[in-house]
Amino acid sequence: MSGRTVWFDRGDNRPAGEPGGEFALGNFKGQCRTDEYVAGVAFTGAWAKGKTPDALLCRKLEG
Repeated sequence: MSGRTVWFDRGDNRPAGEPGGEFALGNFKGQCRTDEYVAGVAFTGAWAKGKTPDALLCRKLEG
């Protein structure tokens, strides 16, 4: 299976024109498209970054 990585450790990475809105005011966000699902989440272990998510692995929905 293939997919794409959505990095958001330095800024928002959300697809234009997709639903979702502002769901974490003041925080960087990543979002898969509506025809994808989240297959994985990458976290940083860096203390200074608050041990927060940095990226999503998005894969296409089948069917």
